[in-house]
Amino acid sequence: MATKQDQIEEIHNSLVNGQRKQMVSQIDEQVLYDFWAEYREYLEQMYIDPKAQFAYFADAVISYHRIKSI
Repeated sequence: MATKQDQIEEIHNSLVNGQRKQMVSQIDEQVLYDFWAEYREYLEQMYIDPKAQFAYFADAVISYHRIKSI
């Protein structure tokens, strides 16, 4: 079974690869408690530049809500 870190990394990779619908499904399927806070922490560990952290976080949040509202 994948760890939370592995699950978050898979979700992030879906975003980076442009697979936003897959990202949304993964977030919903994993039912990670407090996903957004954990994703923010993941980005802080992966990227030194706060602008990159914000860009990925904003992209994920906007994409998630845009896809979920369709």
